[in-house]
Amino acid sequence: MKEAKMGAIITSTTTIMAMLLFMINASNVAAGFPLIKTVVVTNNHSNYLSIRCFSFDDDGQVRHLNKMGSFNISVKIRKFFPSSTMYNCSTNMGTFVAFRFDYECVSYSTPCEWMFDEDYTYLYNPKDEEWAIHEYNPNYESLKRGGVIKGYYVN
Repeated sequence: MKEAKMGAIITSTTTIMAMLLFMINASNVAAGFPLIKTVVVTNNHSNYLSIRCFSFDDDGQVRHLNKMGSFNISVKIRKFFPSSTMYNCSTNMGTFVAFRFDYECVSYSTPCEWMFDEDYTYLYNPKDEEWAIHEYNPNYESLKRGGVIKGYYVN
């Protein structure tokens, strides 16, 4: 008799957990989160610039961009807890968060576009169709994972 009760408890607990996981996954899809989002980073700096973009899942590599040079990052949005998906970029000017799940561009079909120069970073807002200024801002979590890189300029 005890074995039957124990089996019923395990079965009901397993069923509840399976339903909960399904609902979490379904809520992410219903919220409009894509599985992969492209982030485009463009150098609007007057010189050659070094940049490294990374997440907790991807160490990234240093890239050297000429003026108006750009590159793409394919961000895999986590199915469970998409709010934990984040990409940081580090330049010799400072760091900025290149991807967070709550950026306006995530819910649009176009890529999230960043442009940066000597003073600021700019994130394109597809809803307002304009570039929004973001200051370079050290993210201390990212500083522990590599921090601000030493880039160099070439005239």
